[in-house]
Amino acid sequence: MSLGGAMLALSAVQSISQIGQGSAIKAEANANATLIEGKAGLIDIQKGIEKDQYTRQKGQVASQSVASTAGAGLMLSGSKLAIMLDTQKQLELDQAIGQFNFDQQKRFTLAEADSVRRTGAMAKKQANANAFSTALKGAYQYQRTSVGTLKDSTFDTVLTKG
Repeated sequence: MSLGGAMLALSAVQSISQIGQGSAIKAEANANATLIEGKAGLIDIQKGIEKDQYTRQKGQVASQSVASTAGAGLMLSGSKLAIMLDTQKQLELDQAIGQFNFDQQKRFTLAEADSVRRTGAMAKKQANANAFSTALKGAYQYQRTSVGTLKDSTFDTVLTKG
């Protein structure tokens, strides 16, 4: 095999390696993005649990208010009713804030998954471009050495000794 042929073969091997590396990076990025999307699903579960906890807490507070008012022989009206309704309103506000925070956390997590997936796709495209460039460079060097216009002298000292 001539020097030009060896260089052309080396370029082909490098190109194949670059494409394989880009594919591996993209596959890893997709796997990581899938894991992150799973985390977003867990956030939905947390959101549901928190909602149920607040619903239970609101019921407990309302029951305690009614029971303590009735136990004192009073009617649930006036300022006692206003206090109970205000407590319920505050709990609902806390619940809404918590639900909003979970929604935001989920959005950011899904955006992170998209970013990881895009990074993998870009790495694959870059690897393909590098492989194409390497193949073109190898073909050009092969053409130059086989035609004889310009010879690559990289291995001349090794070939002429002896």
